[in-house]
Amino acid sequence: MKEEIVVRPARNSDREAVFKFCEKTWSWGDYIPQFWDKWMKETDGKIFVATISSVPVGMSHVRVDKRKKEAWLSAARTAPEHRRKGIATAIAKECMKYAKRNGAVKARLVTSSDNKAARIVLQKLGFTPIAEFVEMKTEKIRRLDSLKSRWGRAEDLNALWKFLQESNIFQRSAGLYTILFRWYSLTREDLERFLREKKAIVYEGDAQIQGLILIDDSTARMWQENTLQTCYVDGSREAIIDMLSFLLTRCFEAGTRKVYGFACNDESLVSTMKEVGFEAPEGVEIVYEKEL
Repeated sequence: MKEEIVVRPARNSDREAVFKFCEKTWSWGDYIPQFWDKWMKETDGKIFVATISSVPVGMSHVRVDKRKKEAWLSAARTAPEHRRKGIATAIAKECMKYAKRNGAVKARLVTSSDNKAARIVLQKLGFTPIAEFVEMKTEKIRRLDSLKSRWGRAEDLNALWKFLQESNIFQRSAGLYTILFRWYSLTREDLERFLREKKAIVYEGDAQIQGLILIDDSTARMWQENTLQTCYVDGSREAIIDMLSFLLTRCFEAGTRKVYGFACNDESLVSTMKEVGFEAPEGVEIVYEKEL
């Protein structure tokens, strides 16, 4: 007899059962316990849990950006002994229903290129791969010469937006940037915020902007590390080397110990980042999208 799968919003009483089947997600455990309480309190998101015989056997989290009308699905987990029963599919469908009810017109998520099982499920659900990204990192924080890079200014907004619209990397990135393994559409408003918060590095050559790196320090707050990350990297080899040199010098001055380099999976871009001391990526992350 087929076991009935029931999908419902998570309850506080689910936490121990969920944490138990998440214990061995990775060698070090899982980040779910760190975010559970925060996610449970969200007004723009929801945790959904799947149960069999009233026992939690799977979960996922969905969050809706109502301004952009986008939903982000993450933290899909299934108890090892209950895999291949359609649990992940059932939860994903419920997440998308929630997203649509709350104004989202598209849903996105990310999975690693070597997660073949997840990719098969996503294809069946109607998701399409739209962009590939890598995570690199370096602890080689030092002073480096930088000749044409500087912090972006508010008056750079129009020139930067024009640069992005004409950028091959921006197209290959599907117009996305990332913070902590969540990818967002990069709008003019976002770019203006990065400039205002002094989190945009620009490369200016021949009196025009020819490169852009966006950064964020959420890694320091969330992972309790003295780190930061790149959210978007774009430009020629010369521009990227110069901007990363500027960034690493500022990190050295601030005492930052590590930089996570999130970037589009572009061979030339990855090779250039390695020149500056970033370690080769261990894998490729694929962002999928579905119209709701």
